[in-house]
Amino acid sequence: MIVDGKALAREISDVLSVQIRECKKVPVLGILMIAPTPETKSFVRIKKKKAEELSVEVLEKELSENISQEEVERELKELISSTDGVVLQQPIPDHLNNEVLCNLIPAEKDIDALTDKSAHISPVAGAIKEILEKYEVETKEVPAVVIGSGKLVGVPAAKLLKELGASVTVMTKETGIDAEILKGAKIIVSGAGKANLITKDMVSNDAIVIDAGTSESRGAIVGDVDKDCYESIVLVSPVPGGVGPLTVVSLFKNLAKSASCSS
Repeated sequence: MIVDGKALAREISDVLSVQIRECKKVPVLGILMIAPTPETKSFVRIKKKKAEELSVEVLEKELSENISQEEVERELKELISSTDGVVLQQPIPDHLNNEVLCNLIPAEKDIDALTDKSAHISPVAGAIKEILEKYEVETKEVPAVVIGSGKLVGVPAAKLLKELGASVTVMTKETGIDAEILKGAKIIVSGAGKANLITKDMVSNDAIVIDAGTSESRGAIVGDVDKDCYESIVLVSPVPGGVGPLTVVSLFKNLAKSASCSS
């Protein structure tokens, strides 16, 4: 079975839209980009489109690559004071201290969950949770593998699965792929960003595979999971159209919570 992330995201958006309409004020989303790449701008366009659909106001700032740490901090603080939730769009230039900037965002406004102190679930973890709940996937004491240890996918995915009672093994570029453990996993979340990393022979037929990795191959956006896997495993979340739409909706669920719109 292939997860229809777009359809599930629409279901959640319908509920969220009602909550936002009934909110006492219009939620305001702040987005800060620093020297954005075309890919970064594409991610921001998707967020802005969803904001328009949900009648959410957006305050957006775009800063140049050579801006100083002090200037960024000033701009970020200004954005924080004017919004209900802030996204510091990743990545940012290397000369800036990302950790310091992320920690400037108050816990309740850290809707991207870029810090441990955030009052919100990571949007990617939120997306994974929606899939697991929708398809009634058992997680307690289930062997799970997370591929990748990035802040946006690997770390929150591993944290979520542990909280849900799964026995989690994290595999990275440094550790390599343990073929035996991967084959025995009932839940696999991959956020490596390496095209076709996971092939049909690497996973069991009764596995649940959530693809949260994206990369470009022959001009198309593809995931970590080879499409040959799709017919043989129990459930797979594809790229595109799986985790992606749900991640965006999860971000706006966090914003609604921060703006006190949630029921």
